[in-house]
Amino acid sequence: MDKLITVLESIVPIFTAILLGVFARRKQVITTDEIKGLQQYAMKFGLPCVLFNSCLTSDLRAEAITSMALVFPLVLGSSLWAFRARKRTFCYHNFPMLFSAQENGMLGIPLFMSLFGTQQAYRMGVLDMAQTLVAIPVIAILMANVDDNPSILSIAKKVFQSPLLIMSILGLVLNLCGVIEVLNRFGVGDILTETTGFIAQPVSAAILFSVGYNFSVNGDNLKPIFKISAIHVAIFTVFCLIMQGAMFLLPSVEPETRWALLFFCTLPPSFLTPGLGKNKEDFAVTSGVCSVLTILCLIIFCIIAIVIA
Repeated sequence: MDKLITVLESIVPIFTAILLGVFARRKQVITTDEIKGLQQYAMKFGLPCVLFNSCLTSDLRAEAITSMALVFPLVLGSSLWAFRARKRTFCYHNFPMLFSAQENGMLGIPLFMSLFGTQQAYRMGVLDMAQTLVAIPVIAILMANVDDNPSILSIAKKVFQSPLLIMSILGLVLNLCGVIEVLNRFGVGDILTETTGFIAQPVSAAILFSVGYNFSVNGDNLKPIFKISAIHVAIFTVFCLIMQGAMFLLPSVEPETRWALLFFCTLPPSFLTPGLGKNKEDFAVTSGVCSVLTILCLIIFCIIAIVIA
């Protein structure tokens, strides 16, 4: 009975927030513009504060650096494959984005925190930093006009303007340089972490609510949706096996790091993907893939919650 209660404590709040989002869309309780505003707060203020706090107070080890080093080449490889596949088989403009970034910010980090706590969020945060170095250039390329290629300077500018990246790096720098220890001696450190923690409080509920609001599967495109979803699952299953295998080469890897790598590979593609399409079909198919893989991710989340409990 105690195990069941522990599992429900993790699962029920997640699905309640998502179902409220579904309800809000069907009943038009909240408009699309209002949900975008909610997302903007979470992504530009709340979640950056979560990552800042986690990176600032974390006990960084070699396994975190190794995780980043593994994610970057794997995601880069899948992105390059996706650009080639777009020319031959999957003629959707935003197809490469499905394999360039997992939805770590809007889904991965909140779910991971619900199981392991906010202090462990950096384990997912460092993975997000690694994939960002691939995702931002891909976004810049997809957003460029057909006859216009983005400059290296414009790509670099977009990479370093990401609030998630900026706050993660800032937290890591203050941690590694010992600045946080000095601040703690003067009592300033606690004020800083309490303030950013307060701003971050509504993040998980806001993000999961918006996930439910944006669920979308178009019945007219089920075949390509399920085909692409199956390819995505296959590729990231291989990635998961590679990364878990690499962790065996390191001594005393903490379980949370392994769970972070596994959970990262179960995530759906970035929810930015549909918006990068050139037409309605691009939007419909990629929205369907994101929604199908989100459902799969939530199922796996439930299984992980049961195992951990």
